[in-house]
Amino acid sequence: MGPVRAGDGPVKSGAGELEGVLEAARRIAVPTEYEERRLRTVAERVLRAVEEAFRGVEGHVRTTLEGSAAKGTWIRSRPEVDVFVHFSPGVGRELLEKMVVERGSRALEDIGASWRLRYADHPYVEGFLGDVTVNVVGCYATEPGKWLSPVDRTPYHTRYVLSRLDDRLRTEIRLAKAFMRGIGVYGAELRISGFSGYLTELLVLRFNGFLELLRDGSGWRPGKAIDMTGTFTEEELRALFPNSPLIVTDPVDRNRNVASAVSLTRFSEFVLASRLFLSSPSLSFFDPRPPFRGDVRPLLGCLMAVRLRDLPSLPADTLWGEVLKFCRSVERRLQREGFVVRRWAAESNGDEVLLLFDIESLELPPLELRVGPPVWLRNAEDFVGEHLRDQLTVAGPWVSGERLYVLKRRALRSARDLLLRWIERGEVSVPKDVAPSIRSAEVFEVTEERLRELRESGYSAFLDAFIDGRPPFLR
Repeated sequence: MGPVRAGDGPVKSGAGELEGVLEAARRIAVPTEYEERRLRTVAERVLRAVEEAFRGVEGHVRTTLEGSAAKGTWIRSRPEVDVFVHFSPGVGRELLEKMVVERGSRALEDIGASWRLRYADHPYVEGFLGDVTVNVVGCYATEPGKWLSPVDRTPYHTRYVLSRLDDRLRTEIRLAKAFMRGIGVYGAELRISGFSGYLTELLVLRFNGFLELLRDGSGWRPGKAIDMTGTFTEEELRALFPNSPLIVTDPVDRNRNVASAVSLTRFSEFVLASRLFLSSPSLSFFDPRPPFRGDVRPLLGCLMAVRLRDLPSLPADTLWGEVLKFCRSVERRLQREGFVVRRWAAESNGDEVLLLFDIESLELPPLELRVGPPVWLRNAEDFVGEHLRDQLTVAGPWVSGERLYVLKRRALRSARDLLLRWIERGEVSVPKDVAPSIRSAEVFEVTEERLRELRESGYSAFLDAFIDGRPPFLR
């Protein structure tokens, strides 16, 4: 069998064909020896610089290498170094954050790295040294169960995984991470709501391999519970974490669900992709084809865009939480008005976000049938009086069965005009942190001309993916 490349058709039979796909996937996922040595060199250099920058700082306990670089589970083309600066529990949160930003940025500057401030639970410094991403993160040196911040668990996560790893499992984890990334479900951040690197590592350890994980995962149903601690039954876990499609206990904190970020959509995509890969292995699950730029004309007249500019500098999950809350509120309000919202999506580009709604029709019919109360209720008279006097009434009110009905002329019919009015009147959720951006939002129908403008503005890949509609593994 010749080399398998992305874009090859599905491999339909035989262990040899499957191994051919996996061998090609290993070349995508597993760094070369040179790449491994280079990352180790960068990691040692960053670690020394950060240790020197924090030497003598009151409350500084130690500096350690964590994450996938420490465990040897990073995937090729995604080199990343996480350096954690441990402080004693008595150090105030504000001082910890101040020191991490000041000293961490200085350390990166000293080795010639560019950097920027990022936010998660608290600020951290993200740097770039060549093609390597470097994170300098502050945490507390706490005992298990006495966490002062979410990242205090990370060093214990590193130790746990390292204690169970061998070279074979490292490769299996890298295959699993490349698969998760390829099918579009990798990342616990809110905008993705998928599988974190640590969760992926735990799942491979639990099932003792990549294919074993897929074989089990292909049969999962929502509410799947996996106890890594030997403490709970599945029923107890479902009661402890209700409404979670996937539950995986954290072996260093048994009361935490490592899979809490995984949405039902990402869970379902993983299950489907697992089934499809096992039945027809293909390298496209690891190296997906780009979305097909098909004929957009069938969707013209159905797409409404909302462009939010000048968004505030917030932690990514905070910002996306507010953006997604607004999107869901718009969807519900449109549906309540009578529009059929088929799907929606959001994408960021710098300090702006583009929201895209696929609506069966961007304009409602000119007339609307409104259903009133049963005639024997007290508010029936109010309904009659209100609509008899209203100039928008076309016919009625009339009685049919027990209820009142009236036919009304719609004052506003377009989704765009109605959304602008709802925003102005506060009839959709306008989260406070993004309220200025929402109130000044540009709302427009996506015509061919506007589509060209959006592509030129950096949204081409997002638009292609939305119009195509398929997840990466189905392209």
